[in-house]
Amino acid sequence: MNDSGKRQKFVTGAVRDSADDKPRPDLISPYANWREGVWLAKGASKYLERNWEAGMPISRCIASLERHLLAYKMGLTDEDHMAAIRTNAGFILHYEEMIKRRVMSKELDDMPKYEKKI
Repeated sequence: MNDSGKRQKFVTGAVRDSADDKPRPDLISPYANWREGVWLAKGASKYLERNWEAGMPISRCIASLERHLLAYKMGLTDEDHMAAIRTNAGFILHYEEMIKRRVMSKELDDMPKYEKKI
């Protein structure tokens, strides 16, 4: 069990490791999660469940995200374009983490690199 070395004591006397510097997924909107889940369910019906986890080029996710963003900006309501945007962004975040952890091929990150690393 990871341990930060810091403790928080509650009025009941219970003690837990400090929550400092830990991610806060409890702050993510449940409505945003719900809409993304609905969008992913539609994808599971159209393709296969968890199909996206096999990986695809990040440029394809960017292209889809940008098409949905344009549709949203044009006021189109034929699909939940904002859920599609969030889903594509989530795919990219996942792929970046999997590439960093060497679980997925770095070839999936096919985006141009315009800036030099400092």
